[in-house]
Amino acid sequence: MIKLYVHTVLLPIFILMLITIACRHNYGRVLINKHGNPDKTKSISRNSIACVVDDEERMIVFGGIVKAHRAEQFKAIILLRIEGYSFDETGLLGFIDLPRSCKLRGALYNDKAYMLVDDECKPCPI
Repeated sequence: MIKLYVHTVLLPIFILMLITIACRHNYGRVLINKHGNPDKTKSISRNSIACVVDDEERMIVFGGIVKAHRAEQFKAIILLRIEGYSFDETGLLGFIDLPRSCKLRGALYNDKAYMLVDDECKPCPI
């Protein structure tokens, strides 16, 4: 009889599904997921998104999504210029558009910006 021990990492707060976001950068629409640009096009923003941190706008690497009730211990930030999102890792299918001037709640953790979602995995607007 073989016993298997599973070691769990102390970060179960992050959702294990991949999300692709579409954001506006330099008059263009850029697709980004936590691995970078899913369509492998070159972008000056790479995998960074516009955020407001301490009342200052900065470009921060996108880390993915996290449930809002699990991110209370992280620094609250505001995500800007996100136009839509999809749970398709390629960013080709199922995009859900967001209002044009929508600002979303986010969290800063390990120098990455995470989009906060509710229990139904919908983004949390400001």
